Amino acid sequence: MFVHRHGMLAAVAVFAALAGLQVLPTHAQTDFVTAVTATHPIAYYRLDNITGKSQVGTTAWKSTDGVTWAVPGAPIGIPNNHFAKFDGRSGKITTTQMGGVSTTVSIMAWVNLASLPSNESRTFYVAGESESGNDLDVQFETDNALRFFTASGGHISFTPPPAALLNQWHMIVVTLDTTSHTREIFWDGKSVASDKGNGEAGKKNVFTIGESPVFTSRFFHGGIEEVALWNRALKAADVAALYAASKSAASASGAPMEDAGVSPGVASSSTPTTGPFSTTAKVEINDAKGPIQLKREEQIA
Repeated sequence: MFVHRHGMLAAVAVFAALAGLQVLPTHAQTDFVTAVTATHPIAYYRLDNITGKSQVGTTAWKSTDGVTWAVPGAPIGIPNNHFAKFDGRSGKITTTQMGGVSTTVSIMAWVNLASLPSNESRTFYVAGESESGNDLDVQFETDNALRFFTASGGHISFTPPPAALLNQWHMIVVTLDTTSHTREIFWDGKSVASDKGNGEAGKKNVFTIGESPVFTSRFFHGGIEEVALWNRALKAADVAALYAASKSAASASGAPMEDAGVSPGVASSSTPTTGPFSTTAKVEINDAKGPIQLKREEQIA
């Protein structure tokens, strides 16, 4: 290729800019908190402090002395992410959210059990709006099964492997549609149980986390965070997208590859190895007399 040197330098600059744009990593994925907010919950409690306000709406939460805060929290891609640590004896969180759901509802929570309910011979309450005869409760019971109660005596359940349950973070989502009579439990973004069971409309009691104010002494033992409540039944695609957002955000923030769903030892092709630009390509240009000797900054594209 034969070019005038001034034109060559301009071409180098353009080529370098284009090359840099081509290999810059793209992180267009939505972060987890934004992804949750975009689904329009009626309440979203991140539980990153002793007290706080919902990310949406006007409700708030407060904790008791049996709740402390610790790191690291759930793997959602937020550095120094805090979570609510429940002591299993007295810790609970009460919100100002009352009812707010009618014929459809969804509840989400990230949980990390410090002990198995079977070892403590009692129920661990996650979240819900407890009411005798018109339940809306998510809890782990003494057989280590996760159960979602939607009416008096009616529930759907899922039993995770105990080895995968203890001291590990998991995202729980439960949904209820009283019109279609469908209930569903999602575990880490995937549907693991569904039925056409009972469910009553018109939940109206206070929303609590870590303990039921009606069915008492079910203090949760472990960590809970990122709790949300919707007045609609999330679809499978909605839940999968939320879980995927947590993993893409964890990857983008530099979380361990195992947490981000990437195998250790796999290098990224978008990472530059030398030079000030995001590429290692070199530019070689000739004129009528042969190769032009370029400066170092002109060589790197």
